[in-house]
Amino acid sequence: MSKNKIKYPLVTPIIGSKEIHNVMYSLKSGWISANGSFVPKFEKLFSNYLGGGHAVAVSSGTTALQLSLATFGIGKGDQVIVPNFTFAATINSIIHSGAKPVLIDVEKETWTIDLEKLKKSVNSSTKAIMIVHVYGQPCRIDEIKKFAKKKKLIVIEDCAEAIGAKYKKRLVGRDGDCSCFSFVASKTITTGEGGMVVFKDKKKAEEAKLLRSHGMSKKINYWHEKAGFNFRMTNIQAALGVAQILKIKYLINQRKKIFNYYNKQLRNNKKISLLPSNSWSENSYWLYTITINNIGEKKRNKILSNLRKKGIDTKPAFYSLNRMKPYKKYGYGSYVVSNYLSKNSLSLPSSKINKSAQDYIVKNLLKEVN
Repeated sequence: MSKNKIKYPLVTPIIGSKEIHNVMYSLKSGWISANGSFVPKFEKLFSNYLGGGHAVAVSSGTTALQLSLATFGIGKGDQVIVPNFTFAATINSIIHSGAKPVLIDVEKETWTIDLEKLKKSVNSSTKAIMIVHVYGQPCRIDEIKKFAKKKKLIVIEDCAEAIGAKYKKRLVGRDGDCSCFSFVASKTITTGEGGMVVFKDKKKAEEAKLLRSHGMSKKINYWHEKAGFNFRMTNIQAALGVAQILKIKYLINQRKKIFNYYNKQLRNNKKISLLPSNSWSENSYWLYTITINNIGEKKRNKILSNLRKKGIDTKPAFYSLNRMKPYKKYGYGSYVVSNYLSKNSLSLPSSKINKSAQDYIVKNLLKEVN
């Protein structure tokens, strides 16, 4: 089977009649850009889902991160601690803010930032910690918050992959000074592109809204109070988001069933390690990712290629940032865990597939692994 004939995509957005209705309503109303009723409605529904906070809708998960840094005044001369195992948007947002990223390895037990190594990396220039709930696995939030408070550091949560994840039975996204979400097509809920920043402080949210739209005054057209950005979400995107957030429990539950069935089939295979699991958190069920123990990058990539030939879409885990040219200078020392995960892990189709499809995927995966 050709690579162009993928039968089982990695992720397929679940779009229903309500999404189509909302988008058509937006189009027919003429309110299709950032002004329109769906944007504030989506922000309110999102805050309600999290159980509080002040939500600001933006054009992408990346601009959510950039807006959060700008709102807290983080820039030139500041350092921001960030995990080495994450999608590049995390570190890119720091670089483009003018601040300096400091790469920290992750824990084997959680795949999230190593708290002890984080503590050793803080200095007088450190302004913030950007934690990442990678592959939907929550960080050790309480411990990080306690340390950040002691050192007077801002905590920004990258929740791009973690909507619906739980830490000690509470939804992820309310613990940091702000949290950033992504709604790209692969995410659990989607607006095509799009993102959300949720602030603890209402004044910070209002400042972010000002920065989001060129720093332009609400009272005087074309009068700019700050040098802002164009990070606005369109009304069409928000129309999708409103319909998606209203069925988020259903969407998460569908992926959870897929995760549980994969786990049932793979958990006893000694050559495979599953996503981290512990008693104090629950994964978001975003993207089903496994580690093939000590297989190495070359053989892992061969498996990816062979599965694609059989119509199964797969992806490698995120490449650790310190290995890539744009980010090498921000790394210090070795990154044993993140480098291991990046070379030995892969993701399988994680939405809109039935058990027979999963049986086919697992059968072909195990042929490669064994």
